[in-house]
Amino acid sequence: MKIFVISMKSYKERREFQIRQATKLNLEISFIDAVNGSEISKEKLQAAANKWTRPIFSKDIGCYLSHRKAWEKVSKENKKCLVLEDDVIISNEIQNFIKVIDNLDDSWNTAYDLEYAPGKHVLSKKNFYKDNNNFIEIKEIYRNKTGLAAYILGPQLASKMLKDLNSYVMVDASFWSRPWAKYMQVEPAPVVQMMHVGKETKTDESSIRNVRNLNFVNSSWLSRKFIRLKISLQELPNIIKGFFKGERRELVYKKEEFEVNFDLLIDEKN
Repeated sequence: MKIFVISMKSYKERREFQIRQATKLNLEISFIDAVNGSEISKEKLQAAANKWTRPIFSKDIGCYLSHRKAWEKVSKENKKCLVLEDDVIISNEIQNFIKVIDNLDDSWNTAYDLEYAPGKHVLSKKNFYKDNNNFIEIKEIYRNKTGLAAYILGPQLASKMLKDLNSYVMVDASFWSRPWAKYMQVEPAPVVQMMHVGKETKTDESSIRNVRNLNFVNSSWLSRKFIRLKISLQELPNIIKGFFKGERRELVYKKEEFEVNFDLLIDEKN
């Protein structure tokens, strides 16, 4: 399975960490140069904000455009691919997860969430897949609007996302709420963002902290309300299914499976 890592070219330490981590885990990765939101003109940033409901930052638009670049790559492949952001730590069991998902007989519109994200998600009470030998469980997602740091999708789904999300959206919330897609949560989650375990790379002059965060708001109150209503109607069928068939809970992950890579990081600075 091809693995694409979204990373700004200037984030040298992030890239070096991902290369060292991949080597440890026997993974082959390719970098996709992320879009730096601070380099987008104010006019384009405001135009993007006019297509959303809440205030957005330049980094949000950069994130949206960067994931589109990843979908373009995946759409040209003939198999499922794993897309990662450059601030993730990967479980030492990742090969088992990739092998399982690569061989599942699923539909073209199925996406797999490999990321642990804090907060309660609504997942099916029943398993879509269970591997007793490797203790892997996969359940359908009814509600998840947080995080896009680690997911698996196929070329047809990537092409559909490119067409469906062809103007600015908050990319994680929108990716996980397409009414035509099937979403699966993998547990114990084999990928976690550094910040959720109190880790980071050393800060240098190209650190993410130095990305300019400009705030932009949809200039039309009516447009904001209309977009919000449209999103709510799209989400309604899954909300109803989740009410009857799902359970709201925290995701499962095993911190000890990530500690093999902690020596490559430092403790997060407050």
